[in-house]
Amino acid sequence: MVLAGCDPQRAHDSLCAYCENDTQCGGNPCFQDVSGNRFCGSPCDSCTTGYSCQTVMGTSGLAQTCFPDTEQCVPPSGDPNAPDFSTGGDLAGLIAPTPDMGGIPVGGAIGPTGGTVDRLFFGFSGDTRPPDCGGTYPQQIINSIFTGMKTQGVQFAVDQGDHMFNCGYGGTAVSGAKEQMQNYVNAATLLGKTVFMTMGNHECSGEATALCSTTSSYNNNPNYSAFMDTLAPIAKLPYYRFDVTTKSGLAVFLVVADDAWDAAQQSWLTTQLTDADAHAKYTFVSKHHPDGNTDHPEFQQIYDLVRKHKYTLFLTGHSHLFKRQSSDPRAMVIGCGGAPLAGGNFWGYGTALQGTDDRIYVSIYDQATSQLTEAFSVAPQ
Repeated sequence: MVLAGCDPQRAHDSLCAYCENDTQCGGNPCFQDVSGNRFCGSPCDSCTTGYSCQTVMGTSGLAQTCFPDTEQCVPPSGDPNAPDFSTGGDLAGLIAPTPDMGGIPVGGAIGPTGGTVDRLFFGFSGDTRPPDCGGTYPQQIINSIFTGMKTQGVQFAVDQGDHMFNCGYGGTAVSGAKEQMQNYVNAATLLGKTVFMTMGNHECSGEATALCSTTSSYNNNPNYSAFMDTLAPIAKLPYYRFDVTTKSGLAVFLVVADDAWDAAQQSWLTTQLTDADAHAKYTFVSKHHPDGNTDHPEFQQIYDLVRKHKYTLFLTGHSHLFKRQSSDPRAMVIGCGGAPLAGGNFWGYGTALQGTDDRIYVSIYDQATSQLTEAFSVAPQ
């Protein structure tokens, strides 16, 4: 397979040619594979050995095309200009949900401690805060996000942290933290389902290097106290686990508080990951800081600890955009819940649907337009 530059006239012979948009692919989609790079597709009637017809997301929308069975377009060996396709673990694949997913799953309910459902279907988003300390809360955006999740019919939601931007330690800071957490709760109420919150740096001091303590920050840190009061119906610590039983097996959700990291949490997380390795069909991990963030030295160590175990999806935030982690096809940043965008071009949310084939089908939506912006799927783990 020759990986040449895209020619708009090509239709059948442009498969896996580098591209930037659909117009360069002769009517075929310009899809993104697990490397994060884009390549031209080709008509499904021309698929050769090693390729099969799949529904993918091009730059103009969903379309069917020949897609590599390895889920990546491999460059010719020795090409000095070829991108780095190295990935860790099982390749996830940029595969959009097929039209027939067996319908939206029904049956069962999820409460503060988890529950039992036929098939999983949950929403997620992160980083809902004002642009500056004590600024205007992005209420309309987060209201729209939870309304969108409700319209989709999700069973519950998991967020990736930063529900406030509040400064100081006096009485004004206490009331400001409570007010901003209440703003978030008011929006979550629109969903009408349980929302499992993740602690972010703004639920501590907001500083890059200062961490909170699970033993001494409550009643001394207004942000931490307001967050923990809101989280109280779900957990007594900022890190916790909840389980969802599905007809295909157990789904374990581990919510990590990297801004309250200590030896006790490290021991807890190691134990929970090991247990999930042995007993869970699906493991979902949520923490605030993504791969590569070194605001605090332990942040990357936490990420590396998780990667030693099995997991289905790794959800993070902090960076105010949506992106898939190029180094990990099962990980994504979903920090587009209303905080000022930093490199992204939409505020929105994602959904994760357990298909009848047991794969998890992820869809990312723009809250303003309700348009699907990205879609892919992963095997359980």
